[in-house]
Amino acid sequence: MKSEIEIRDKKIGEDHPILITAEVGVTCNYDLEMSKELIDVVNESGADAAKFIFWFPEEIFSDKTVTYSYQTTDGKVTENLYETAQDFQFSLDEWRELKNYADEQGVILFSTIGSPSGIDYAEELDLEAYKLSSWDFNHHPLWRRIASMGKPMLIDTGPVNTLEVAKVMDIMKEEGNEKSVLVHCFHTDKYGGMNMRAIPYMREAFRTLVGYSSKDQSTETDIMAVTLGATFLEKRLTLDRDLPEHHHAISLEPSEFDEWVDLIRNVRKAMGIKDLRPSEADLEERKRWFNHLVADQDIPKGTTLTREMLAGKRPEKGVSPEYMDFFLGRTVKKDIEYNESISWEDV
Repeated sequence: MKSEIEIRDKKIGEDHPILITAEVGVTCNYDLEMSKELIDVVNESGADAAKFIFWFPEEIFSDKTVTYSYQTTDGKVTENLYETAQDFQFSLDEWRELKNYADEQGVILFSTIGSPSGIDYAEELDLEAYKLSSWDFNHHPLWRRIASMGKPMLIDTGPVNTLEVAKVMDIMKEEGNEKSVLVHCFHTDKYGGMNMRAIPYMREAFRTLVGYSSKDQSTETDIMAVTLGATFLEKRLTLDRDLPEHHHAISLEPSEFDEWVDLIRNVRKAMGIKDLRPSEADLEERKRWFNHLVADQDIPKGTTLTREMLAGKRPEKGVSPEYMDFFLGRTVKKDIEYNESISWEDV
């Protein structure tokens, strides 16, 4: 798989800024104006993208009685998911309007695709990347069709194992698509089950880019993901946690999202590169606090230098004390005062 891919003008790879995405696939409430406001938040925060979901309930659910429970600020709610998903849809014209708006704001819009009609919509809108849900991992015909498009595939892993990932990566290779980002995610509140080391493991095992989909408002694992090599990061965003419907209660509000984006950018910058390269500030401090070779007593001209006559003292402005042994046994050419620097020319 490629070690660097591009979505629009954003390069994704270990040597590039993290692609930061707002997860709004449910928290947009499939209200066009609310969706535009969320895109505005993404733009103003300095994040890169907004990720929606194409819901086609008839193509997704065979069991139309399945329920889903989630928390709101007013307590737990349980709903029929098939019926709820009927309201989670835009017409193709509305999607066009939203995509055009995102383009105008400089925000990449892409979507989770979980059905054939979702692929059709994505291609009609000319989306620049596909997000694939954990729950569609064994839907190989869907994967093969998406892989054949040749666009970047951001792939949630969630409940799958190494063999299952290997199968879909083979499908991508068979279709000539090497633009993958394996996205670590989980559905647990127990730290012992979060397994953040899956991020470097997937990078090494599948030689692919890796990312992380954050579950809620906490930041501990987000920071871990950055330091473990994530090149893509996704965080839930809402306009107001008190809104009804799914996921608002566990999402960041706009001001919090702004702060979070700054946090992630700063963590990534602080990681630096795999090398020892002191900062400019460190190098300035070095001049003040490193040592240089000085006389530890008055030394008359013609004296043969011994260890007791020399010392290393601050600041760093002459010969390093690491070369002290060079001077031992040599004769000084001039009078040298106590604490005076000793140079190569003095012996």
